[in-house]
Amino acid sequence: MPAITQFEPHEIALAATGDYANPYVELSADASLILPDGSERTFPLFWDGGTSWKLRIAPHLIGTWRWSVTSRDSGLNGRSGSLTVRSGSRKGSVRPMRGHPAHFERQDGSRFWFLGDTAWALYTDNAEERHDRDAAFRYVDARAAQGFNVLHSMLLSEAGWGNRAGPPFSDLSAERLNPDYWQEVDARVAYANARGVVSGLAIAWGDKRREEPFAWRRFPDLEARRRYARYIAARYGAYDVYFLVSGEWHGEVRTRPAPEDEIKREFIEIGRALDEADAHDRMIGIHPMTEHGSVREFNGASWMDFGDYQQNYRNLHARALESRRLGKPVVNSEYGYFLRDQNGDGVPDKDNSTSITAMRHATWDIVMAGSYVVTGFGTTYFGGHRDPGPFDVNAPQNKPWEAQLGVMKMVFEGLAWWRLEPHDELVRTVTPRGEDGMELGRLTPPEVAYWALAEPGRQYVVYVRGVRAPVTIAVLNGRRLRARQLNPRTGAQTDLAQPKSADQYTYRPPDQQDWVVTLRAAGTQSILR
Repeated sequence: MPAITQFEPHEIALAATGDYANPYVELSADASLILPDGSERTFPLFWDGGTSWKLRIAPHLIGTWRWSVTSRDSGLNGRSGSLTVRSGSRKGSVRPMRGHPAHFERQDGSRFWFLGDTAWALYTDNAEERHDRDAAFRYVDARAAQGFNVLHSMLLSEAGWGNRAGPPFSDLSAERLNPDYWQEVDARVAYANARGVVSGLAIAWGDKRREEPFAWRRFPDLEARRRYARYIAARYGAYDVYFLVSGEWHGEVRTRPAPEDEIKREFIEIGRALDEADAHDRMIGIHPMTEHGSVREFNGASWMDFGDYQQNYRNLHARALESRRLGKPVVNSEYGYFLRDQNGDGVPDKDNSTSITAMRHATWDIVMAGSYVVTGFGTTYFGGHRDPGPFDVNAPQNKPWEAQLGVMKMVFEGLAWWRLEPHDELVRTVTPRGEDGMELGRLTPPEVAYWALAEPGRQYVVYVRGVRAPVTIAVLNGRRLRARQLNPRTGAQTDLAQPKSADQYTYRPPDQQDWVVTLRAAGTQSILR
């Protein structure tokens, strides 16, 4: 009886004996597993080329797991076995935090402050951009060292790229899947997971421009789309991942002769197929187009685990708050790609991305709504495809933003962030909050902003910019608080005077740049130094 560790992907390889022209389409197999607690789950197997079929599981319970396969193929049907699961060091994938469902934790219960980067092309290769497996691995190493714990990517390239093993389908219209491509994806997902990084997988893309060769529209029918979703659940559910039913799903509305409501219902069906096949209960979301910005409309779907997974550039703070009221984790997954210059004219051309100041302001506006980000860099986010020069994770212009993201993570991981709730009403000053502005012809966040997250009476995080006047922070329950000022640009910290009033604290910003103030009651745990 093989022994594996808890949350570790484990693979059982079996061989079919029948003769099939297209096993991916013609054959299926499911394994019934009896778990150590006596419960039962059904895990689908996936075809991996030739006669090879695989059962891939990452057991979450310690003890003995027993499995048996059901299939119309005589070589697969009736195969059975067991395995022993022992404790180990793996933490598992992410899920909504128990007791604080707007935040994340790992499966082992360890808390997880979600900090993502965009790596759309992580599983694909492009010689011109010098993007291949080695480049992908160097990128993962760099981002993990910088404190990123999430990378979201697309499994089917919007640009039509394959990888060293060829395209994902040799003929999508005939559903001719190329297992070699997916084996290369396996290696890259596993590599990221081994470095503590969770992979967000957009399983396909909405077709925005008609020429996208692997978009959802290119599948022959709804059953083919469901089949593909089940395949992805079977192949990748055992890894530390979450799934996105589609990237920019609204793109299908542009290119298919069907009403938007009908296309939305189809995506709900695809999500249901993914969810039903995913016995690992991975988080599932979906991703919008820019003009929509939000996918809150999918919160009625049984599989939607995010309050929102935005692509939004405007009114960042307010729109994150709107979605956070749904009581699930909110992520703005596309709000800027730092210094991206798609046309190569030397001028950054993406909203909120024209300077480090714009990127920092935008990111703080999102996280101060109790939400999370997937940030991005022009030189890396699409394998170098939409920025001059090849893919480059070591580009010197990225270093300041990489460092400032580390400062942000330090602030929140130094506090009991999962207990903080948005309380902007607690912060007041004579300077009114501003509106979105412009820089180099692109959208930027407001010059004046002040936001608060609080566990009233115990801990507060206040973010202020564009203000020289005194800022008052209402302190509820009248407890004595320790005050510190942090520079979000450098990480430098300074102790501030103790509050003189039990009801409020007055903060005087040193200048009109952005500043962070933390207020913490005696005995409230913090690792900030």
